[in-house]
Amino acid sequence: MKHLKVLLLSAVTLGLLGAVGCSNDMIDPTQIGRFRPVPVVNVILDDLGVASEPDPTYTGAEEPTPEDLISYEQDYVLGVGDVVRISIYELQREGFPFVNDYIVTESGRISIPEVGQVRAAGLTEKGLEDEIKSILSPSILRNPSVSVLLMESQSRYFSIYGWGVARSGRYRIPRTDFRLTDAIALAGDVDQFNVTDIFVTREVPIRESGAQAPAVVEPLRTPTPQVEPVEPKVRTPEDEILDILSPFARRSDARTNVIAAVAGLGMQADRQGDTAARNADSPPAEGAVEWVFEEGRWKPVLVEGAATAPEPSRRAVATPQPRRPAPADQAVPLDLTSAAQPLRTRVLRIPVDRLKSGDPRYDIVIRAGDRISVPGDVVGEFYVMGNVNNGGTITLTGRPMTLKMAIAAAGGLNELAWPKKVEVVRRLGRNQAGLIQEEIVMVDLDKIAKGLQPDFFIKPHDLINVGTHGVSRWLAVLRNAFRATYGFGFIYDRNFAADDFGNDPFPGHIGPLNKIF
Repeated sequence: MKHLKVLLLSAVTLGLLGAVGCSNDMIDPTQIGRFRPVPVVNVILDDLGVASEPDPTYTGAEEPTPEDLISYEQDYVLGVGDVVRISIYELQREGFPFVNDYIVTESGRISIPEVGQVRAAGLTEKGLEDEIKSILSPSILRNPSVSVLLMESQSRYFSIYGWGVARSGRYRIPRTDFRLTDAIALAGDVDQFNVTDIFVTREVPIRESGAQAPAVVEPLRTPTPQVEPVEPKVRTPEDEILDILSPFARRSDARTNVIAAVAGLGMQADRQGDTAARNADSPPAEGAVEWVFEEGRWKPVLVEGAATAPEPSRRAVATPQPRRPAPADQAVPLDLTSAAQPLRTRVLRIPVDRLKSGDPRYDIVIRAGDRISVPGDVVGEFYVMGNVNNGGTITLTGRPMTLKMAIAAAGGLNELAWPKKVEVVRRLGRNQAGLIQEEIVMVDLDKIAKGLQPDFFIKPHDLINVGTHGVSRWLAVLRNAFRATYGFGFIYDRNFAADDFGNDPFPGHIGPLNKIF
């Protein structure tokens, strides 16, 4: 009997020592944590990593580069919607200047009396002055005096918006060295506590290695036809018009439209039967006569039927039919190549704490057309159910919250919780049918609390369900089955008071209970 008592006491002692020696209570699995003296560093995930989750912020945001910190001193280039004030001395009245304001139209032009349509988009103020002077001189004014002043710019603006700024709006960029801190101060500073990042969106041209400027499209060439240039001996009306317009063609590429229109008239006259009059003095030859723009004018080219290779100095036209230039209203001026240049969108991520601490790497220069977004962090609600003490709706106030923090906000685990069985239900985007999807992922809260698995951030509309296990109830009963007292007192427990029921309260028992203990 003494051996039985010793074994029983030894088992209880070993169990207590084992429970004390373990960091986690084997009898109480709801006590989660690492509880190790050696510290450890873990990451926190932005998503569960199972399905493609919608990103509430800007996807693909990048860090600023050194180029974003440099301000470029250069003249302003006029654009659509800009207002310019043009002054031309003695344009309409001798001794008085002609002054008027003009708005650059959607086509990039302005209309001036006695001057006509002038392309302004893509030019600086000095460039527009030279453009108007070249049109006025010498036919309209001799040595004209022209001044151009930018009154209002539509492109020298930036936009700032978001929950984190006090005064959202569209503001003018006053100087080239205008930086992000200046823009934030202009909008009333970032006065919200839950703003982590600022996003700056800008359009930049695509830079490809080895890329060249687009060349002017010319007719295709083949080595089959024999080409011999023939100079016409009779001056046609088209030649006289080209002689008049040639100074304008050399002055600016914008005159390409006018030359194309005149050439189109020549091609139309050729198609209507004026070829004989235009080529009366040309040498007779078999083949078709084609017109080629060369050395600032259109020249007739006789294509013979002999299939010999052309000399390198001669032009060969691929198609037997002439390629007519586009009409003036359809031709694209060469100075619009910059407007047609492909652009890409860059999104820069600026940490607010680093910016406000004075880190110069994040105080970027604001360019024309930049869009500054100052969003707040995640705001909404999520839900906790199952074996927690205070389940229900929990508000996301903008501070990032992890799974462990969510369980703590729900009052912790109750006595029947099983940390290894925790489900997270998260909403996804819409599918092809337009229906909202959701994912259900089971996570191990015990391993997350021990640092064996990374924690993750909670998002709005998440549902956290803490499950249980069949052993949990019996472990809870076992934890509550023992009782201990401290101090002086008297306890009467009839379960072990065998004397109150006689020497043998249970007939057929092996013996009285007082002989066992």
